[in-house]
Amino acid sequence: MRMTLSDILAATGAVGDVGERGNPAIEAVRIDSRAVIPGCLFVCVPGARLDGHHFAAEAVAKGAAAVLADRPLAGLPEGTPVLLVRDTVAALGRLARAWRERVGARLVAVSGSAGKTTVKELTAAILAKVGPTAKNYKNYNNRIGLPLSMLEAAETDAFWVMELGISAPGEMEPLAAIAEPDIAVIHNVGPAHLEALGDVAGVAAEKARLFAALRPGGVALASMDYPELWEAAKAVCPRVRGLSTKGQPAPYRAKYLGALPEGRGMFFLKLGELELEVETPLTGGHFAENILAAAAAAHILGAGEKHITAGLQTAVIPEQRFFCRRQGCFTLIDDTYNANPLSMRRAIAAAAETARDKPLVLVLGEMREMGAHAVDEHAVLGEVAGKSGAKAVFYHGNHADAVAAGLTRAGFAGRFAVADTPDAFVEAAAPMGLSCGVFLFKGSRSMRMEEYLAAFTQSIQKDPKA
Repeated sequence: MRMTLSDILAATGAVGDVGERGNPAIEAVRIDSRAVIPGCLFVCVPGARLDGHHFAAEAVAKGAAAVLADRPLAGLPEGTPVLLVRDTVAALGRLARAWRERVGARLVAVSGSAGKTTVKELTAAILAKVGPTAKNYKNYNNRIGLPLSMLEAAETDAFWVMELGISAPGEMEPLAAIAEPDIAVIHNVGPAHLEALGDVAGVAAEKARLFAALRPGGVALASMDYPELWEAAKAVCPRVRGLSTKGQPAPYRAKYLGALPEGRGMFFLKLGELELEVETPLTGGHFAENILAAAAAAHILGAGEKHITAGLQTAVIPEQRFFCRRQGCFTLIDDTYNANPLSMRRAIAAAAETARDKPLVLVLGEMREMGAHAVDEHAVLGEVAGKSGAKAVFYHGNHADAVAAGLTRAGFAGRFAVADTPDAFVEAAAPMGLSCGVFLFKGSRSMRMEEYLAAFTQSIQKDPKA
């Protein structure tokens, strides 16, 4: 970002004392005083535990050129520009929107219940072969993360690929208004955040609000494989274009062709008149919809066969999102970032395919935010795990009885154990005496399943037989 202080005043609608420092150019925005760099704008974001207003003086001392706040601030050096607004988070969004208008980059907005970050990364990898491309950092996809990501983008970028995440009614509309996408893609919906959104139809309806914010001439893409999503999408944007990996009559289709060595996979894509086979760093049929969504969005923006092939071949998938690595004779799958019923089913299926004739061990954590559906969904999780061919299932969190009941219904004959600490898991796994195998680690973010992965990795490293 590069905007003058007067530009920022106009964009945010701020009033107040702009100080005596002229009209400096601001090239960065920060909300954390620890990350302040000289000449940046410090935005005071109030939070449940910490309030940015309490750190404004520290930010200025570290070189912040101006402060955006929702109240007058004491203790700042004389002449410090203080821009006052009613709501600093909303003002941050307005500032990002103004920067988007100035840059004029073509923006792809991505949403869905499972795999948003993967779609974002794949889309950005393809478009980067066409021109300079910016994307969210990791999953900075909410009302704070999205504008910060947009403000980090450069004026020379041709494309921005932005992930939008919601968890409650009313969240998509303000997010979508900030992004105002040229291409909006929703590649799936499932039972995520049911505590707030009620059911899958509620999830679909909230996500489909993204399409209402399309720029004139913009394109909406939605999967026809999810009836609730397709109906909600057509209600908001009748001209929506369909995606399908399950044989629906969509203009954009994909099919998984099988696994390749080193955890890679081959996929077939049909993008209108263009047909091609692509190699990717992803293995498993459920990744077809992620790859299709990315390729279709990029193709609409001008990516050709060479761009799509090269982008997908070289894409780097972030850690904690079905990230596979070898540790001795073991394959460890880190899918610990988050979990919901849809992503759990897919991860287990992909892990089973990865394992083939090797022992499969599932190390699973509770799926949070399920509300009244929690018991039923965890029972289904048990059934899915029980039918996967796993040798053992270890579980951390509430609803272990429901998981156990699901395993029983599936006729699971392996080992099931509750392990509520990483050390307890390592201790419980040791008697199995495995010298190789595939271990999947997955659970909701608050379950911190990466600590289970770290503990197991450490135990392998200490074992001379591993």
